[in-house]
Amino acid sequence: MDTMPAWTDTTLCLQAATAEGTIPVLIAGPEDARGTVLLAHGRNGAPAQPQIAEIALAYLARGWRVAAPALPNSSASPGSGPASEVSFARHVRAAAGVRDWLAGAWPGGTLALAGHSIGGYAVAHLAADRAEIHHVLAVSPPMSGMVLMRAREAMGAAAIEEVRREAPAYFTEMQTADAEPALRRVTAPLAVVTGACDGLVPLADARAYFAAAPNGRFFAALPDQHHCPAGPACAAMLAVALAALGA
Repeated sequence: MDTMPAWTDTTLCLQAATAEGTIPVLIAGPEDARGTVLLAHGRNGAPAQPQIAEIALAYLARGWRVAAPALPNSSASPGSGPASEVSFARHVRAAAGVRDWLAGAWPGGTLALAGHSIGGYAVAHLAADRAEIHHVLAVSPPMSGMVLMRAREAMGAAAIEEVRREAPAYFTEMQTADAEPALRRVTAPLAVVTGACDGLVPLADARAYFAAAPNGRFFAALPDQHHCPAGPACAAMLAVALAALGA
C-alpha cells in the first residue's frame, strides 16, 4: 500500500506565464519560508508522483517553500499538451520560465533548484552562470541524452523503438542533448541522490553528473532503489543531502 503523504492536498495552484505558455505550479510552504525551491519533474512526470513528493516533503520539513510545476507534454499531467511532443530543449525552456516567474513572485528571496531525471538535466542548465542560486539537488539525473540512449540500447531494440514512437523529438535530441558544459559552470553547491539499481541512469553516469560540477557537496546511492527512489531510506538520505547543502 502506498503510504506517501499527499503533499499536493494542501498546495495552492498558481499559473506561471512563460514563453512556453501558462504552466500550473503547485506551491506549498510557510509564509516565512527559508527560501523557494523550484522542483522539476522528469519526462512523463508530475508533482504528485512519489519520487517528487519525497523531495517536496524533505524541503517542507526544513521550512522551505516548494514550487512544483506541471511541465509541458507529460502523460501524467492532463492538459499539459501531447506527450509525443516532449523534448529536452522544451523541458529546459519551460523550467527556466518558471524560475524567472518565481523570481518575480518572491523578489529578493532565496532560490534553489531541484529536479528528478530530465528535471535534473534541466536544473543543471538553469543553474549555470547563476550566482544567485542557493543550491542544486538532482535525483537520478542523466548528464546527457546519450546516457538514456545507452540504457535503452542495453534493454534491447524494443526499448529504443518505444521511445522513438512515443516521443520522436525527444528521441532525436538524445543524440545531442548534453548538460556537461552547463554543469561545469554551476557554482552553487550541488548534491546527487540516486538509486544504486537505476536502469535508466546507471550509477557511473550519476557519478559523472556529480563530478562535472565544481562545487559538488554530497553524493549518495540508495541500495535496492531504481530510477524513482522513494520511501524512508530515501527520505533520510534527502535530509542529509539538504543539510550538506546548507538548506
